[in-house]
Amino acid sequence: MTTTYAAPFVISDAAMLKAAIVLRPSTAVDRLTPIKGESGTIAERAIEAHGILVRTLRDHGVEIDLLAPESETATESFVGDLAIMLPQGAVLARPAHVERRAEVTRIAARFAALGVPILGTIEAPGLLDATDVAFAGDRVYVGVARAGGGYAPRSNALGRRQFEEIAQQQGLRVVEVALASDVLRLRGVFSVVADDTIVASPDKVDLVSVGDVNVIAVPRGEDLAAGVLAIGGRRVIANLRYRESLALLRRAKISVDAIDLHEFGKAGYGPAALVLAVKRG
Repeated sequence: MTTTYAAPFVISDAAMLKAAIVLRPSTAVDRLTPIKGESGTIAERAIEAHGILVRTLRDHGVEIDLLAPESETATESFVGDLAIMLPQGAVLARPAHVERRAEVTRIAARFAALGVPILGTIEAPGLLDATDVAFAGDRVYVGVARAGGGYAPRSNALGRRQFEEIAQQQGLRVVEVALASDVLRLRGVFSVVADDTIVASPDKVDLVSVGDVNVIAVPRGEDLAAGVLAIGGRRVIANLRYRESLALLRRAKISVDAIDLHEFGKAGYGPAALVLAVKRG
């Protein structure tokens, strides 16, 4: 029997993670495009790593709604891209990549089964990937990539404006955060680990707009170490590849569960892209 949930759903990216949707990758994950300087993803290792991520979440008491792959696309397991969870329900994203829009439809159907209302949907020609959004208390940070870098835009002004209108209706304030042109997604280099604390790469994110919050700055060369997944109580899941940054987080009194997510990291993805929180609080 499918568990159903009630509001409030997600009160902050840093709140205790209680339930989440994840989707097991298929062997198509080996077709992910590697970022500069990286080799291609090895599917067998990626699937094993995803299983370890799921077990780690369950060990922390997270109820997992584990979906099987359907489309056999390389990016299908990145469910974190598909929707933004707010206290009263979900906002469905509209990915820039056309082939991913069927994934949004599937997640919307899953939300219906779980009792999660849809607060709004980003409509054409608006574009917005959910991992370009981070949520902390009454603030919602939205990444805005500078032109250049060779990457197709993941969001546009219309998509961001549509989301801002929905967020404001929920009593939230949207803060736009400028990103370097080579950043694939905000939550790859910027994560909320407590309502008053973020971890970020200062080389990739303009932190002026962030305001009066504590910033744990990861060192140069470990920019993607900032893409952690908070699970509550100042505890995060992180890619064990980034040793210097993990030590920095622990010195800042952030508990770290470090697991091997190297195969996803080769394509610039961190744990936040692999997990869609349904319930935090």
